[in-house]
Amino acid sequence: MASNTLVDGGDDAPNYQLRGVEQVSPNSGTNRYIPDSPSSLTPTEGMLFDTVDDAYNFYKTYAGAGGWTEGQKEFQPVDTLVEQPSDRWVRRVPSKRTGCQAAIRIKLTDAKKYLLYHFTKAHNHDFVHEEDLHLLKENRGINRAHEEMINKMSHLNIGPVRAFNIMKEVYGGFDKVGATKVDFKNFKKELNLFIGEFDAEMYNMMFVPFIGIDNHNRNVTLGAAILGSEMAETYSWLLKAIKNAYWYAPPIIVTDQDPAMKKAIADVWPESRHRLCMWHIMDKLTTKVCFLYDRSGLPCVQIQILGKDLSAVVWTNSLLPEAFESEWAAILNDFGLTDHEWLTYIYGLRESWIPAYYREEEMYGLMRTSSRSESENHFFGKISNLKCTLVEFLSHFDTTIEAQRHEHRKNDHDTRYTNPGEWSDFVLEKQAAQIYTRTIFFDVQLEIQHAIHRCTSVRLDHVGDFIKFFIKDLDQPCSSFFEVMIREEDITVKCNCNRFEQFGLLCSHIFCVLRILDVRESPKQYILRRWTREAVPNSSPGSILTDGGDPDRSEEVNRCVREISHAAEYVVNKLISKFDQLSDFRDHIKQFMSVADEAQINALPKTRCNRFAELLGVAPESTTTIRVPVGTRVTCWKYTVAVPEAGGSRNVEGNVDTIVEGDAATVVEGDGPGSNDADDVLYTSGNDADMDDEDKAE
Repeated sequence: MASNTLVDGGDDAPNYQLRGVEQVSPNSGTNRYIPDSPSSLTPTEGMLFDTVDDAYNFYKTYAGAGGWTEGQKEFQPVDTLVEQPSDRWVRRVPSKRTGCQAAIRIKLTDAKKYLLYHFTKAHNHDFVHEEDLHLLKENRGINRAHEEMINKMSHLNIGPVRAFNIMKEVYGGFDKVGATKVDFKNFKKELNLFIGEFDAEMYNMMFVPFIGIDNHNRNVTLGAAILGSEMAETYSWLLKAIKNAYWYAPPIIVTDQDPAMKKAIADVWPESRHRLCMWHIMDKLTTKVCFLYDRSGLPCVQIQILGKDLSAVVWTNSLLPEAFESEWAAILNDFGLTDHEWLTYIYGLRESWIPAYYREEEMYGLMRTSSRSESENHFFGKISNLKCTLVEFLSHFDTTIEAQRHEHRKNDHDTRYTNPGEWSDFVLEKQAAQIYTRTIFFDVQLEIQHAIHRCTSVRLDHVGDFIKFFIKDLDQPCSSFFEVMIREEDITVKCNCNRFEQFGLLCSHIFCVLRILDVRESPKQYILRRWTREAVPNSSPGSILTDGGDPDRSEEVNRCVREISHAAEYVVNKLISKFDQLSDFRDHIKQFMSVADEAQINALPKTRCNRFAELLGVAPESTTTIRVPVGTRVTCWKYTVAVPEAGGSRNVEGNVDTIVEGDAATVVEGDGPGSNDADDVLYTSGNDADMDDEDKAE
């Protein structure tokens, strides 16, 4: 027989004890409560303040320390004669209103100071327990650290909910954050509303980055543009701008199958060799062929076999054009696709994307890797977000470019300050380690090792000034030999594998010959500067997003904040095993907390509008209209960047509840602890995941 068991919460159950001093009024017999706030925060008659805000902020701090919240509920009348929207959602907020009369009263003196002339200390309600103080409205809110966290996480496409959870883990608990999850979400929404004023008048626009390959054989973004149309004239304007910036057109450009881009390249960059992206074309195979296969009754597994067979003849540099055409025709015949419209179309474009047709062209091997295209696909996918505004999109782009620059600098560092290790006593290997970047050297090192252990010369012939070596490559299944022609006088050399022509690096077959001839110095004519250490300066330009000038020295402030954070982290890491010294450092920091509290009481807070502008690096007065890109044209990669409609402007400044009578102002304490009736009402439905802005574009 099942039995019911009651579990005692034990020590884990909350133990709420009365805070402050409880008294009984001798006249009315009712209970009244006196807070036990620190004397330094307790108002006293005769205190002077420079402004009403100073008095209000002081009383606000007093309330937060004592365990109640000040202010009165704002009256929001509803006209019952006017029909309300059927989808109007009203959140039911609990309230504890007690009609408490605790208050301070101030008045303006002849000396233009505000005198606290009346203080009612007693309350008609008890106070929030000390462990729950962080839940009071007065003790929580979005401070500068929270704002920076939300904004910086947004740069990484991380929304406010995840930003809050990260901060909770870093700080050590919900009560240590100083704000709630809803506070984070509300701030992010208000920030987006502010951004929305600059993101008006949206229509379809395309984001077009230009991607190159750096001296570490890594992708690098050379530039980007936002276009209002995909007309040939628009692309022509862009290509002219890129050429003006770099002073020349690139020798090779790879794009997707965009007819407007093709026309623009032919008109503006006629000297550039225009090729189509192999990965982009092959990626369409299943979507273009799958439907027909299903209708013809063939199982889907055939599509995978088709893709594998076609990839074998597409992703290779060993086939000549005649061999490719023969292999392609055989595959389509085997699958009954000789009349397939799309396959016939891309076959007609074969000279623009099949390596067999440009295997003699310089550096064509760099266009052949699928991983490069997939890498860019992922790279720009990270900055796309269905809920992005233009400002956020550019912030994401700025962050990803910064990460790209950091990766390049790290690769440079590894090249200059790490030892790759040599595998042989071949002098050209030692030289290569000093000439090339680390990534490229590893590739050259593999070729040298292959030359030493897997290649051998079987015979040689003299052909005029040249010597022809016949090299057997033990890893090649074919029975034929690789032919290396070399002129010893000036070390002019060529191999019929065409590796140097493809990638700008010597092959193992050539290294085998150089070793046989005891060549002691790397032939300079075969060292391409693009792969060397000094090809790219080890520096990076400033931020892509420029600020509009800031009279409040925000850049200096942010730099100071970063230095403080770095210094604090440095000290903690050094003293982590020395508890006494770590405690001294903690006490030293805490001494400044009281100074900071006083400074905050006396400081006039910035408006939300100014803080948003400061975070985003824009001037709040700006009326510039910015149009938003909703698409991406990445040479051969395309994305959609959908942007929500811009919201209207919103007043986000807080208001002080004051009653002004002549030269006197009364600051009134609200009814009871934790009265948050007007708080946290920006979100009307959904859960945390729905409200976050970190969903990726499909």
